[in-house]
Amino acid sequence: MKPVLILFVLFLLLAPTGVFADKDREEKILIYSTNPLYPPYDWAVDENTFAGAAVELLERVIPPGVMLQPAVFPWKRAMLLAENGEIDLLMPLRITPERSEYLNFLPNRAFRNPIVVFKLKRRDISLSEFSDLKPYVGGVSRGDTFGGGFDEYWRSELTMEVADTMAQNFRKLEFGRIDYFVTGYYTGMTYLKKNNLDLNIEAMDYKISDVFIHFGFSKMYRDEAVMNYINDQLGELNSTGETDSLLMKYIDVYNENENEYLP
Repeated sequence: MKPVLILFVLFLLLAPTGVFADKDREEKILIYSTNPLYPPYDWAVDENTFAGAAVELLERVIPPGVMLQPAVFPWKRAMLLAENGEIDLLMPLRITPERSEYLNFLPNRAFRNPIVVFKLKRRDISLSEFSDLKPYVGGVSRGDTFGGGFDEYWRSELTMEVADTMAQNFRKLEFGRIDYFVTGYYTGMTYLKKNNLDLNIEAMDYKISDVFIHFGFSKMYRDEAVMNYINDQLGELNSTGETDSLLMKYIDVYNENENEYLP
């Protein structure tokens, strides 16, 4: 057999077929998405890039040899794409029965997400249980849920005004149109510091709930080795308190950031 022909046959034997080559590439790429405006956990920098505590956390726990590919979309669309298997990973989000229908949540948490009450520093409000809020007018953002039984309680027992955004609620609080505002501690503090409102508004010590948020993999994503590796790494970081430190770090990073992108 001629030398050139021998080399050609060897090439055919050793080269991967198209199917297996594609499969190999797919196993090395993890497509992820997150909320494009949820600092300090995450935010979109441009149409191809995320930043935030969750992004750094993912980079720390990803297995060697797996490449990360961000997919920047509006949050609701990202969830639909994960349901259809076009996005492998959503992060970080609270476990709900609806989301569990199309996502496999890792057992080890990504972050804490304590829900607290914000009020004007000059207002004297005591809070040790839900019922202490009955004399006041509160605010929540449309679509927010809090866990711990508070969602059902405020709808039936409290006087609450619903606004479209966190910014609207903090403005209402600043001008005395509501007495308090319920939202996540870390997201609330990030907004206050970004807008120089933390001198006048404070978070109360009482926690409405202290739920965890997790990484959720599309049920169409099949690489259990990758999921198990990430879960183990998350467990180690949680045990050292590093995930909480990341949140405090990215409150400051976001406040220094001048670029925001809303898909």
